[in-house]
Amino acid sequence: MKIFKLITALIITVTFVLGCTHDDYVPLTGTGDAGIGESPDELLVQKFSTAPVFDGTIDDVWSEARPLINKATVTGAGDREITLNASSAFNLDLEPTDLMDPYKGESYSYSLRGGHDGEYLYLLFEWEDDTDSQERESWFFNSITSQWQQENKYANHKNDKFYEDKFGFMFPIGSPAGFNEGTCTVTCHGNLALTGVDEDDAGTKVTRHYMKNEGELADFWHWKRDRHALAEACDDGFVQWEDDFGKATANGRKNDDGISPYKNNQKFTDAVTGMSGPLYVIPNRENYYWIAQSEIDSGTAKAVTGIALDGTITHEGGTIDPNGDPAYSQGFGSKRMPSVIINPAGQGNDGRSEVQVKAIHTGSGWQLEIRRLLYTGDPTDAEFKIGESIPFGLAIFNNAAIAHGQTNFLSMKIEN
Repeated sequence: MKIFKLITALIITVTFVLGCTHDDYVPLTGTGDAGIGESPDELLVQKFSTAPVFDGTIDDVWSEARPLINKATVTGAGDREITLNASSAFNLDLEPTDLMDPYKGESYSYSLRGGHDGEYLYLLFEWEDDTDSQERESWFFNSITSQWQQENKYANHKNDKFYEDKFGFMFPIGSPAGFNEGTCTVTCHGNLALTGVDEDDAGTKVTRHYMKNEGELADFWHWKRDRHALAEACDDGFVQWEDDFGKATANGRKNDDGISPYKNNQKFTDAVTGMSGPLYVIPNRENYYWIAQSEIDSGTAKAVTGIALDGTITHEGGTIDPNGDPAYSQGFGSKRMPSVIINPAGQGNDGRSEVQVKAIHTGSGWQLEIRRLLYTGDPTDAEFKIGESIPFGLAIFNNAAIAHGQTNFLSMKIEN
């Protein structure tokens, strides 16, 4: 799914379809049960004898659920023709030809189980991942230029990965054309004619999600490890048709109504020196990857009020001089500043947060319990009807903004 420029729309469609078969299906050891079985492409959702306690731990009742076991594999996406990272300064040679190259070939084994209690759909989603990736475009000090910069959003090479873990699910709303056959792939479009693309704008997003036909919708759930740490929900959104299809502006991804659980910690610009940096800092804090809105409200986080030509930050109550201090350096400096400010948001009480998520990193992988009403009454939400099946696709982002392993052509069968 996402955000880069391809030579043609055909490349992205063919690449995604070829990358979503089940030929490389390898079960997770010990997940299946001889009496229950398992499937690589059908999620069987039966009614629980007793609904699980929704807390992220794996209750015994989950042993009743037949797992869908498969791998999500990162495939290539085609050549890009503009730079995406501002740090590249429009130099194409500094970025990989294919945006996915630093991740291409990575494969993430996962198990997905489901159940319902007549009111809620429950999912237990587990995938292998040794690292709880929380790094996300942190602010660092470039001692050569005396400027504050952010780690790249899009990895230029395998050692340039500074992002959070994420997942995505997509379900049809109604019967959009082609969804049964292509699931997520039918919503991803490249631009054939470069209309609307500003070639001088590093980071222009010229491949977007939107539906094939006017009036069609898909339900899109997107969980982000850092940005949803307090919200305990994912962004419940949808994908719609866009009138400006084929242009760089055609972005059909929208969020349902509700409070955003995050905003960017960027950027303050000094009106005198013209130097830029983060909006807020927490002086002397180490290895932190977000700032909570409550820390701003309490005064723990300090607003930046000035940045000198040598990079020294003035904030409410003091200064931070990064010169000669490796703790602010690129890559692994322990005092680099977060790029994001987070808050609890609706916590299940509005449309955007109604897909609730309890997430635990076990040390060897992610263990997430997910819960949503079978029927919300919102026309931008998929309806999970007992006695019917619904197609879906999923994606796993391992320390990646855009590069994702995916499995499409899946179906969910909801039984009485």
